[in-house]
Amino acid sequence: MTEPESSKLPESLRQFIQANPQQTVELILRVRAADDETQAKLEAAGLTVRYRLTLVPQFVVTGPGQAILSLADEKWLVGIESDRSVHTWQ
Repeated sequence: MTEPESSKLPESLRQFIQANPQQTVELILRVRAADDETQAKLEAAGLTVRYRLTLVPQFVVTGPGQAILSLADEKWLVGIESDRSVHTWQ
């Protein structure tokens, strides 16, 4: 498998996945359409869809990092980012 040269996948995340391809990752995937067809493609790649958001089309997924490497160059995938907790200063 060749590694994607996609700007959709941040370099730090790509390096983490390459070093730990079986590690479960939690990601937010921005897509062209958050529809059944796109969800089926994500699930077929080995990802579990936790949420489908339609106002701004995206999926929140978990799964092995290597699964996202196989999808990173797909035209329907717009962007990839880690799903992390957000903290505020009090």
